[in-house]
Amino acid sequence: MANNNQRSMSLGVAAAVCVVFFWPGWIVVSRIGVTNNLTVYDVTGLRFSIGTAVALPYIIWQRAWRGLTPKQILVLTLTSGVPYALLSYFGLTYAPAAHGGVFLNGCLPIFTTLFGWFWLGQKARFSQIAGLGIILIGVTLVGYEGFISSDGGMTWLGDVLFLAAIALFAVFMVANRVWTITPGQVVFAVTIVSAVFYVPIWLLCLDSNLAVAPGSEILLQGAYQGLVPSVLGISCLNVAVRHIGTHTTSVFLSAVPVVAALAAIPILQEMPGLPAWIGMITVTVGILLALGIIGFN
Repeated sequence: MANNNQRSMSLGVAAAVCVVFFWPGWIVVSRIGVTNNLTVYDVTGLRFSIGTAVALPYIIWQRAWRGLTPKQILVLTLTSGVPYALLSYFGLTYAPAAHGGVFLNGCLPIFTTLFGWFWLGQKARFSQIAGLGIILIGVTLVGYEGFISSDGGMTWLGDVLFLAAIALFAVFMVANRVWTITPGQVVFAVTIVSAVFYVPIWLLCLDSNLAVAPGSEILLQGAYQGLVPSVLGISCLNVAVRHIGTHTTSVFLSAVPVVAALAAIPILQEMPGLPAWIGMITVTVGILLALGIIGFN
């Protein structure tokens, strides 16, 4: 039994570490995609069409849809499928990658705590509430530059879209834990079902620059979006949540804001200002306090 628990813990930790590397890369690559030639709809379409092409043989072989109810499929699809992707990508058209890292990951414990309370009746500890308050302070500092800077433009709108996206994703996280969904079921509901409904609409009705975008740009977005968030990332996140829980998984995700900001400096030439750096550090401390990794009695 002890060996089984140790293997389960090791598997969950390994999956969480993979997510820490996948998520910042996804934010940076997505920022590249939506600020160049491709439209937001193109990036979203590549994400789900390529992801479906890669995952469909496995899904059919495993019959991964078995055990899912229509309600579960609907909830998983709406909270981590096309709505989440579009909100995130549109957010990245307005706000830099550092903001995406903070709002899409730093705010996750806030929403998972709220939804866990509503759905499961989970009560928050004092240190957890204090940590969530510190996260709010940090998020405010990160968004501060966008409001006061003359060249901030519509950064604030990007931050709002990030908040809407992560609120949806928090429901997915809680549902994933409550229903003990398997990785195959997640990929089926989030990627395959999303593609069935979205891809025809994208190709027939939505604004697209596929015909004029450079092949290298399409290849980068198709490969990364189709493999990492749609298949590898969502599967690793599912494994982490199942084996070490949302609580511990969120500890690993606390590293994502700073990693995304650091990656954006050489790749995107996006240098956060002092308030944003202070905010990122504050958010990280708040997450660790909310999760009980650091704290006080």
